[in-house]
Amino acid sequence: MSEVWTRMAITPEKVENLDKWTEGALKRGATALVLRFASPPPLSELWEWAKRWEGIPWIVHARWTKLPIGWGMHFPAPPLLPPPRPDPGYLYGQSCHTEEEVDLAIPWASYMWIGPIFSTPSHSGQTQLFSLDRLHRLCRKYPSFPLVAIGGIENEERIHQVKTAGAVGFAAIRYFL
Repeated sequence: MSEVWTRMAITPEKVENLDKWTEGALKRGATALVLRFASPPPLSELWEWAKRWEGIPWIVHARWTKLPIGWGMHFPAPPLLPPPRPDPGYLYGQSCHTEEEVDLAIPWASYMWIGPIFSTPSHSGQTQLFSLDRLHRLCRKYPSFPLVAIGGIENEERIHQVKTAGAVGFAAIRYFL
């Protein structure tokens, strides 16, 4: 299961064609798909999509659904205790912008997104970046926990930088477009 964190593709808020986006993300090497819609498709369409892409890990973002569907659910910062897991293998992800948020989510999260590491249009109002040095310190503090870098990771150089800092992988929108 650890390879799920390696290259997490996040949908933009609006996706015209989910199949086309999925195909493109997988061609770029996505190991998991995170559905972060502003307006999600009807559940019946989502199930049809999931059947067409059976076996591909997909995670829903808690901003648009509270239903435990897919392989897991990702929660925005700050950490709040989520509902009980529907199954022990169901993934719970957490976005974290500070080390304190990481400490709060460690007891229940399956993985965490740490960032933003670099500036990014999707969080343009975020002035405080989670530096590579801070990411490195956090990865040393929790060496066996899946910490995934996020924010402005749009090319191979930045992927190399976050992996060198100790992240098990990265999550991105633009890299997979």
